[in-house]
Amino acid sequence: MKAKNLCTYAGLCAGFASMAVAGDKPELKKLDNAINVQPVRVAQARVENGQFVRTGEWMDYNGGQTQRAVGIVFDCFGDSDSDGFPDDVACAMGSSRWWFGTAYCSGMATNDMQNAATGDGSGYTRSDFAWAWTCSGSGAEWCVIGLWTQESDPRNCEGDSGDYSGWLLDFGTLTCNPGGYYYTNVDLGGGTWPMPTNGDGSYLMAFFQSTGFALATCAQPMLWGTSNNGGDPGRPGTQETEQLDDDAPLDGFHSVPTECYTYSFGVCPDPIGAALSFWGEAEGGGPCDFADCDGNGVVDTRDFTCFFNLFVPRDPAADCDQNGVVDTRDFTCFLNVWNQCR
Repeated sequence: MKAKNLCTYAGLCAGFASMAVAGDKPELKKLDNAINVQPVRVAQARVENGQFVRTGEWMDYNGGQTQRAVGIVFDCFGDSDSDGFPDDVACAMGSSRWWFGTAYCSGMATNDMQNAATGDGSGYTRSDFAWAWTCSGSGAEWCVIGLWTQESDPRNCEGDSGDYSGWLLDFGTLTCNPGGYYYTNVDLGGGTWPMPTNGDGSYLMAFFQSTGFALATCAQPMLWGTSNNGGDPGRPGTQETEQLDDDAPLDGFHSVPTECYTYSFGVCPDPIGAALSFWGEAEGGGPCDFADCDGNGVVDTRDFTCFFNLFVPRDPAADCDQNGVVDTRDFTCFLNVWNQCR
């Protein structure tokens, strides 16, 4: 199954180009073995006039916990129990995710997102995402990933607007083709990714081999889907079929129109897109409201007992992941939220 180019659009550089025909993608494959890594340091950055610019000083990453009550508001990562691991509730694939094999390289990817809850607009405090680090095929390469949010809409093959400041995440040196794919759970603590208007916009993910924005030799986002297409109803947010990939050629720009593709492959889930989630404040309160099971304003061991007493008889009030079924995933979900909020 192969993806085709769809339409004309503006890339990072402004303006429109004449219609062209994009090449096919390689054959879609599954890749097993999810390998967790965390950034060494982070820095704020922007996309300005089609150029990547670091706007803040590098800061050591301490994996600090967000103080506000947050939960997943957009999930194309596939984390039904909110534990940070790419699970397989919808498609029974273990930790497998889709990709295009070792010969395919993309410098950056953009996909749309419609959040399940817009909250108060204060921003996303955490992101989980997965990628294949192919680089030179063997050895290792320094890995820096940039992640931004924006208002542009790739559903119409619209190019990147680069509206907001985002973050550079420096992972240090990573092994090429490590026998699986990498994933991360980045909690910015006091920092945020700005939330697009009404929670409806897109994200831009770029792969670099240096802090000077030299593109990675070869990388690609791992691929999964949201809950709008027969996936797990417990996962919030939706996306459509279009994704922009910097692959024709790999040059740090989304060219017009050769790099706009449809990602409806007829696999599970379908459509797919870059495997990424955002966490933020949800409407009507965050998960810490759920963690406060007894409603006394304090999250402590009494709330664990309260939840357990609901969970054992499978009371609907114990449906932590909101998928309509009370099972062991809800126990894990509550435990993760309870640990985060107490």
